[in-house]
Amino acid sequence: MRYTHTCVEIMNGNKHRVFCTFHDAPAHRFSGHPESPQRLEALRDWLENLPYPEIEWLDEAQASEADVMLVHEPQVLAFLREESARGAHQFESAPSYVTQESVEAALGAVGATLAVSRRIMAEGSGRGFAIVRPPGHHAEPDRSMGFCLLNNTAIAAADAVASGMERVAIIDIDAHHGNGIESAFWQTPQVGYLSIHEEGIYPGSGQIGSAPHATGRIINIPLPSFSGNLAYQQIFDQIIAPWVKSFKPEMIFVDAGYDAHFSDPLTTLTLNTDAYYTLTSELVALAEEVSGGRIMFVLEGGYDPVALKDNIQACLAAMCGHEDYSDHYGKGPGPHRDVSKRIEDIKIRHHL
Repeated sequence: MRYTHTCVEIMNGNKHRVFCTFHDAPAHRFSGHPESPQRLEALRDWLENLPYPEIEWLDEAQASEADVMLVHEPQVLAFLREESARGAHQFESAPSYVTQESVEAALGAVGATLAVSRRIMAEGSGRGFAIVRPPGHHAEPDRSMGFCLLNNTAIAAADAVASGMERVAIIDIDAHHGNGIESAFWQTPQVGYLSIHEEGIYPGSGQIGSAPHATGRIINIPLPSFSGNLAYQQIFDQIIAPWVKSFKPEMIFVDAGYDAHFSDPLTTLTLNTDAYYTLTSELVALAEEVSGGRIMFVLEGGYDPVALKDNIQACLAAMCGHEDYSDHYGKGPGPHRDVSKRIEDIKIRHHL
């Protein structure tokens, strides 16, 4: 069905250009694996038939080794090249895989992400979305893991700092904790990291108190199953907005995983598509207030292809200033968990 949103107080109908790249890496596939080109197959039509006229597709190029080394140690690329040369196989227990084409796929995903972030920086303002795979937020400085080969968002954030930005913020809404991003910026005061994720699932990191040295800069928000839309709204109002206003980043990166949707086969946080629209609208408004309008999304997880397309479209609608988007699944299940006590604990810990 076509869903029309009625909440227009944030976007006010204003239309905005949104810089996008599309890198679906069709040769990076492994039989039966949920992280496959099929995830993005239905989006390819958007390259010719824009869902919103404000979208501008950007050219992309593979990232250089120097780009990758902003975050990763040389051994990571060496490992990926060696493993890819062996052909299609799983290389760790997540399970993560490579094919002969995976190094090029991973460098292409990083390059497509940098194309968006660098365009926004060159413009001085702007919104963007790097629709890329393979994903990246589990890839640590010294290893690939968790379906992730190279850390797309971390490299773009590090590049922004290397280009002169004094502070950037990463807000990770994937249902899994982004251990790779956290590790990359463990001792980097210029980069703030906030992750909302489901507790007790892969990779097992991201506890509330797991970064005591970085109070107010690294914020982990593990949530129980069935937390749902209301929890995310409370988190935005009581944690994300106050944190961003306090940290004052010059650019916001949103690590956009859509596996928190209630249809996703890997998680049970039970958001619906409406929640992604609302959250994006609020994040964009926050960027306008704090970060000079500079904000970009980078695709991570989301393993129901129908929901993934709907959710990406909902976010693009909010970024472009539209109120209509597809929603094949609708409202979603209830009831949802009360996470008020957890939110209060996090606010106290991080002085929010």
